[in-house]
Amino acid sequence: MELDELVELMKVKRAKPGRSLYDHSLGVQRMAERLLRRIPHDSALDECILMHAFLHDVGKLDDRFQAKLDGRLKRAPPHAYLGLELASRFLDCDEPFRTIALLSILTHHSDFHEGLYQREIEKNEALIVDGEVISHPARTVENVKEVIFAGDLLEFVCDENTQKIPRCYVKLRNLYTLFNGVLRVADWLESAGLKPESYHLDSGRSVHSGVIGDLRKKGHELRPYQRLVIGKGGGYFRLPTGDGKTETSLLATPSDVSKVVYSLPTITTTEAMRRRFEAMFGEDMVSFSHSMLFLSLYYRGELEKRLIHKYAMKPVFVSTVDQVLLAFFNYPRFPVRELALRNAHWIIDEIHAYTPYTLSLIVNAIEHAMKYLKTRVTVMSATLPHLLAEELEKRGLKPLIPPESVEDRYRSRKRVEVKARSEPLQNAVDEIARERGRVLVVVNTVKRARELYEELRERRDDVYLFHSRFINEDKRRKMRQVEEIERGILVATQVVEVSLDIDYNVMYTEAAPIDALVQRFGRVNRRGLRHGKTYIFEPDGKNAHLPYDKDAFNASLNLLGELEGIESELDLLRINDRFYEALWSKYEEKLNGRPPLFKLGDVTRFRLADERLSTRDGFITLPAVPRPFLDRAIELAVGWPEMSQEERLNAAVYVIKHTVNVPVWVLKENLHYNEDLYSVFGVYGIELDYDPETGLREE
Repeated sequence: MELDELVELMKVKRAKPGRSLYDHSLGVQRMAERLLRRIPHDSALDECILMHAFLHDVGKLDDRFQAKLDGRLKRAPPHAYLGLELASRFLDCDEPFRTIALLSILTHHSDFHEGLYQREIEKNEALIVDGEVISHPARTVENVKEVIFAGDLLEFVCDENTQKIPRCYVKLRNLYTLFNGVLRVADWLESAGLKPESYHLDSGRSVHSGVIGDLRKKGHELRPYQRLVIGKGGGYFRLPTGDGKTETSLLATPSDVSKVVYSLPTITTTEAMRRRFEAMFGEDMVSFSHSMLFLSLYYRGELEKRLIHKYAMKPVFVSTVDQVLLAFFNYPRFPVRELALRNAHWIIDEIHAYTPYTLSLIVNAIEHAMKYLKTRVTVMSATLPHLLAEELEKRGLKPLIPPESVEDRYRSRKRVEVKARSEPLQNAVDEIARERGRVLVVVNTVKRARELYEELRERRDDVYLFHSRFINEDKRRKMRQVEEIERGILVATQVVEVSLDIDYNVMYTEAAPIDALVQRFGRVNRRGLRHGKTYIFEPDGKNAHLPYDKDAFNASLNLLGELEGIESELDLLRINDRFYEALWSKYEEKLNGRPPLFKLGDVTRFRLADERLSTRDGFITLPAVPRPFLDRAIELAVGWPEMSQEERLNAAVYVIKHTVNVPVWVLKENLHYNEDLYSVFGVYGIELDYDPETGLREE
């Protein structure tokens, strides 16, 4: 078959009802061409990338696919498999690009793994057009898989400038994510009737104008350090809470970048930032993602937009940092996640908020993105320790704002007076109960939070509880409650530390690592309009340090006395620097470990990747349905195959609403494993009771 014969055939066959295969394929090719204009790459690859984009769906020529479009068949063999051999006839590319292009076509709907299309290979499924077999793709598919797994393409990318084999793997993987990322995004945009302008920024200057317009609407003008950074990203900087870190980082966006990717530590902070960005830039400009995206979009009535949000299909993308890091773990659809970083401005907020291991993942991802994806990276924090700043400089980031130029802003602020007390917090229950106004009580474990809440409820009615062990439906209710408290006592765990815009008169807190305490201080007298007080207590018992690293906890205890004498927030920064100095060897061990980037043939299922991305503490958490909701969840999983689309949606919503994230050790001790529940919804059962006011009962 010649190319003109293929084209004529594509014109009479359909890609979808009412759309010819030729029109769709040509549309994807043109979309890919326009996307490539904004992505740094070797232009010598254009012809191969664009041709593979045109050929990606030729498997839809098959009679069974056409019958499926007509409703005459329920299923057809996968078209990505069926069309591979036919596509290979028209891909006139040098190696390794030809094989990479074929792999990209093969995986434009399914991620690559050893068993991919094994059933079709064993059945020797053929491409059948108008009743005639025109292609046997099995051998071509097998060859591509064998070449990738054997590493046979390395010889084409390893040269005298690439001395180490791991770098060869990186170059090969980078080629694949370029081909496949462009193909998938072009395919989605074309199928949805969208334009490439809806994916990329027209210019970084549109970000600047959005920020400046938003500030002026609120009656603010640019501060000198904000004018200084316009268009200068990436780099790093430190600014006090309330001094416009977010706006400053956005203003640093270079004018020639294609996208803004903004990363935060938690779901709650991501949701809050998403609302800010939608007000600043308009909803059409903003996509967002986190592990509870399904439920968030369900409540917004926008479930049909899951792909658009999850894979950063709009010019400004805000997400939890794990959603970006997953790209480097070959997580499902990782080329699409990685494409969003190409020529992007990646802003990482609250970089201090991670354990040494996760911080090492972030720092190494920064270095990789800058080197291979041409990403500009800006990192910021109100409490950025100087040792971490030095590490960032080693990786190529420079200070955007001279540290000495903002010292006066820290020196002029003292929002809390600190008192350290060498006794457990439980001893102060009566004292807390007598407090007036808005009172925040922060403890380090869910168990102690629940116990303290129950004791205080015996003395007052206006006591509230917030921690991480609530099912998702109740967590949303609790979050609204926390934001709306006008007076009373909030008992909480570390969930209130980062980026929540809450403001209390007084805080009683258990001792914790200094950087965590500084974050907690930010929840008291946040506006600096009154005299805020904080009392720090020492937990007792053999495992008093949990859930924190024991050395970090003890280093913090040694510095508590110095917190009592602080004259300003500049003193807090200096104490925080000393805390990091005491622990830096642990950070260096992880930072220098440099976990290798996954190879092209490696596949990460969600459990492995999630285990590597514990962020706020040392405990890995997994999703589980508590006992009161478990029987119903299993019933829905068992009935899944017979459900209609609407019934499946309702079932998924029920299970997600009634899921709670629990530490692995809690799950192992109380596990109720059900194969149907896990295979359908990806969650476990847990044999623990549940109360909507106090959460999971872990006695």
